[in-house]
Amino acid sequence: MTGALELNTPAAAVMMTIAEIAARDAVSRPAVSQQVKRLVEQHGLHVDRDERGRVAQVNVAQYDMLRERHGDPSKDQRPEREEEQEPARDSYDEALRQKTWYEAERKRLDLEEALKRLVPVDDVIAAVDALSETITSTVRTLQNETDILASALARGGPHELRIALKAIETKMLSAIATALDAIAEGNKVTE
Repeated sequence: MTGALELNTPAAAVMMTIAEIAARDAVSRPAVSQQVKRLVEQHGLHVDRDERGRVAQVNVAQYDMLRERHGDPSKDQRPEREEEQEPARDSYDEALRQKTWYEAERKRLDLEEALKRLVPVDDVIAAVDALSETITSTVRTLQNETDILASALARGGPHELRIALKAIETKMLSAIATALDAIAEGNKVTE
C-alpha cells in the first residue's frame, strides 16, 4: 500500500540529519555523530542509512528520548537556549507540522514501550544470557543419561536406544520451553 506508514517506521517529519541536529542543539557534528553511534549500538536508535552504510537520518524524537534517559549531563556542553529563537527557515505551518509529528512520534515510542513492544537492549541481553545458561546446563545433563542409554542399547538394541533418546529429548525440550516461558513472563530462570 503506497503512502501508508508502517507501525514501526517513523514519519519523515521526525527524521533529521546529523547536521540538522547539531545546528538545532548548537553542538558540533562529530559530537552528535558519536552520540548517535553510541545510541544505535547500545539502545537501538532508529536511523536511516545511505547506500554506503552511513547514517543519513536519525529519528530525532527517539534520539532526544534516549539522550534524556541515558545521556551524561556532565558532558552536555550545549549553551543555554535563549528565549529568542532564530526565525524558522520554513513557514509557521511547516514548523507546526514538524512539531506535531515530533510529539506524535514521542507518544508512539512511549506507547510501544508501555505495551512492551519496545524493549531495552539490556533486558534482551539479560534474557539471552539467562536462556543460554539454561540451554547449556540442559544439554550438559546429557552425559548423566549415559547409563540409561547403555542399558537401553543392551536391552533392546538400536530400537530401544531410539526410544530412550526420544524420552531424553522430550525432557530437554520441556526444560528449555519452561525457561523460555519464565523469561517471557519476566521471571528469573531457575534450574
